[in-house]
Amino acid sequence: MGCFCCKNSVKEPKKLIYSWVERKHLDPADYMIENLNGCTAYKSPGSIGGQQFVIRNCQDSNIYLLDHIGSVTIDDCQRCTIIVGPTKQSIFVRDTINSTVVVACGQFRVRDCAFLKISLFCSTQPVIESSRELQFSCYQFYYNQLADQFTKADLNIWNNNWRTVYDYTWNEGDNWTVNEEPIVVDLPDELNKYGITSESKKSVVPLTKCNQQSGENCFVAFGFGIEALRFIQAFQSHETDLLLINCNYSDGKDTKVFPERAKLFETKKVETIIGLQIQGPHAINKCLAHD
Repeated sequence: MGCFCCKNSVKEPKKLIYSWVERKHLDPADYMIENLNGCTAYKSPGSIGGQQFVIRNCQDSNIYLLDHIGSVTIDDCQRCTIIVGPTKQSIFVRDTINSTVVVACGQFRVRDCAFLKISLFCSTQPVIESSRELQFSCYQFYYNQLADQFTKADLNIWNNNWRTVYDYTWNEGDNWTVNEEPIVVDLPDELNKYGITSESKKSVVPLTKCNQQSGENCFVAFGFGIEALRFIQAFQSHETDLLLINCNYSDGKDTKVFPERAKLFETKKVETIIGLQIQGPHAINKCLAHD
């Protein structure tokens, strides 16, 4: 038998162009830190650019990722300090012990870990499983590029669920606790050029405390984030005994809540509303004094 083929009747198949072909050629080694022992390593702003990152098998080391990231996994680390820049999706910590973790992310998960200090910003409810002796505190951190990186990672500073931890593991006793005092970490001098600090007064994220169930509660609403930040800085810079308990954010996409809250501003048109719950002795009068 023979085979007849006419060239003119055969169309060239359409060449597929995959997304990873269109990207710059990336070296996976640039997005991984592993097997450190007694070392300090850091990634500077702009060096990760929203890619995924892996940290694994490190001991007695300090690791600083000062850029916005897609997602991060941290595995098998011991006695480390790990600081991770704004992460759009999830940070997953596994099989890690006796370490300090400072992170901001959309989702936060911990599994098979023990004796961790966690300074956390999380847009959703943090989840832990098969872990113990975890201590959570409110994320307090700053470097010059951090606010811009929060924006690039689609993280809203007014939406921090750091203390609403959900524990999948049931047992006797608590596997996690809340520390209302921010975590202070030692930072190497070589990072000073980025203006880096863990001082609360410079933090990009407002410091929120647990409900004390005492004193007055005052709810204050702002149409602009900069106004809310100035208000917080004003009462925290004076000895007012006032605490910021909760922050709440809504915009026009929230068709159920936003229209009702927008009425608070009467004729003033606003596109976003930031609500603050302030608590303490004579909170209402003190808030009016700082308004």
